[in-house]
Amino acid sequence: MRVIDRICDVLAVIAGLYLVWIMLAIVVSALARTLYLSGTWSSHLFTFSEFGLLYIVMAASPWLVRLRGHVFIELLTAFLPKRIQSGFSRFVAALCVLICAILTYFSLVATIRAYEFGDALMRSLDMPKWLILGAMPIGFGLMGLQFCRFVFGPETLHTGQAGVHE
Repeated sequence: MRVIDRICDVLAVIAGLYLVWIMLAIVVSALARTLYLSGTWSSHLFTFSEFGLLYIVMAASPWLVRLRGHVFIELLTAFLPKRIQSGFSRFVAALCVLICAILTYFSLVATIRAYEFGDALMRSLDMPKWLILGAMPIGFGLMGLQFCRFVFGPETLHTGQAGVHE
């Protein structure tokens, strides 16, 4: 899991840097428009920002799973008897693994098909569709592996305490 954790750490840093890049691109684009300097390059900034949102989500999500940073409600687990809480939490994590496995499979199939057919997304800059879709099988696959930690590892996904605990 250490290798997977390091990969997830690197992807989270890349996602954070991409988010900063998007913020700077918005500022540059707004300044260029104000100074009447916009051109095709500014529309490319918008395209890369748009596609970047998918990359950011897929790159940061496995890291968030590991840290239990995703939004989930512990109201039910807080009211379950202590002897059932761990098993229920592992069951929920196993469902998450299954869902991630299904999403990994179908997004991988879509990515491969887009590559084989040479599909492109037409924006200000034509992008190969597989290049955009390719983030999804990687992200969902890593999320599934991270959820496995809560199925088979010593820790559970849920704390068993209702409310905000940070």
